Amino acid sequence: MADKTGQQEEPVKTKPQKLSSFGLPRLYSRVDISADKWLLPIEKMSNPPSLADGLDAEAEKELRFLGCELIQSAAILLRLPQVAAATAQILYQRYFYQKSFVRNNFEHTAMACVLMASKIEEAPRRPRDITNVFHRLKQINRNKSHHRDKKLQPMMLDQHYIALKNQVIKAERRVLNVLGFVVHVKHPHKLIYAYLHALQCTGNTQLLKTAWAYMNDGLRTDIFMQYAAETIACACIFLAARTVEPPVSLPQEPFPWFELFDASDRDVQDIALILTQLYARKRVSSTNFLKLENQIAGLREKIPGLAGNKVSKFAQPSNDDSASNTPSKDHKSRSTNRDSSPNGKDRRSQNGKVEGKRKGSRSRSPESSRHRNIPKRYKSPSRDKDRRRSDKMLIDKRGGSRNDLSRSRDRSPRRDRDDKDRQRRSDSKERGRDRNKLDRRAREKEVIQTLGKRRRDSSSPESRSRKNKR
Repeated sequence: MADKTGQQEEPVKTKPQKLSSFGLPRLYSRVDISADKWLLPIEKMSNPPSLADGLDAEAEKELRFLGCELIQSAAILLRLPQVAAATAQILYQRYFYQKSFVRNNFEHTAMACVLMASKIEEAPRRPRDITNVFHRLKQINRNKSHHRDKKLQPMMLDQHYIALKNQVIKAERRVLNVLGFVVHVKHPHKLIYAYLHALQCTGNTQLLKTAWAYMNDGLRTDIFMQYAAETIACACIFLAARTVEPPVSLPQEPFPWFELFDASDRDVQDIALILTQLYARKRVSSTNFLKLENQIAGLREKIPGLAGNKVSKFAQPSNDDSASNTPSKDHKSRSTNRDSSPNGKDRRSQNGKVEGKRKGSRSRSPESSRHRNIPKRYKSPSRDKDRRRSDKMLIDKRGGSRNDLSRSRDRSPRRDRDDKDRQRRSDSKERGRDRNKLDRRAREKEVIQTLGKRRRDSSSPESRSRKNKR
């Protein structure tokens, strides 16, 4: 092209795109870390991975709702801010649009999402606190399902707790891996207040609280996977303005007010419809909770190699709410096998004694010194004989009795050294007291001598004549 001066412009040179080792354009040269990447298309939303493993769509929705409900209840018990609870629920929804409920334990994932969200929102909680809270919620659900008022038991710190804690930590790493470490969440909390301030409706606290409540309840649905935070904030304000008493009229002329914030009429109506359907559906009861668990367990058994690998047997809590202290059947079988020979024959005789001797074991006869309360120094006869001979020689040499000799032997070198130091200090103190006494007597003698000299001088005739002259 020619510019205004008529000279030809040089074409801009662009660097050739670097190809991969297969000669194809690189598809991974750019990493997208924005939160908008999680706005999924309709095709992905209508076909989640759980459906491919045999789970029906209604059960999949109930599991999403149940997981978010557990997260919200756990956040209240843990005294987490609502922003952390919202982050955990959104991470939970994102994860299960990439993975299946059948292949992943949704309770462990919910715990991991709470643990991760508490770190993201700078309100960290310990894994122990999170597992205790979820254990309490599960006990409450089981009591409701069995229609009983059983006392809640704390979680025992045993191998089940250690395995469950490890499962939660592994689930947290798994969630981070699946999400590609993109855990940023854009919440509509601040947007609701900002939009109402722009509409000059911040004085209506009822409208603000209702819109805020709609937004928190919407976390149990998948609207955050379909629409941006600005559109969700507008839909919550739109629905709250129609349901509060008295209703609030928002500007509609020359165009609807939410178009000012880049929200379309169709999206706002769809979100409002989803929220109203949420209040119309029944809550997941405790009975349905157990049915969902049994349904997932049945589907997991059908998948080969999944029943024992994905979920640890220790991480699954038992049917009883409290851990019993009675030994298990495996423990009894192991204890009985200890007394059986390798050939399967019982090594115990009729009188109850074990016949034969195990390999590498020591004999434990009643005459053994191990089972007798005898001092250690008298266990070896030869050693005691040598000691008695040496004691006799020392007694003949020093004189005295055997008791004096044993007392002198029992004294340690450190104790002797301490006694010598103590005696030395006491001797020095005594010498100091004697020295002070001698000095005091010498001073007193000197004072007496000086006073007597003065008296003699005052009684002489020369001193009297001096006084008379004065």
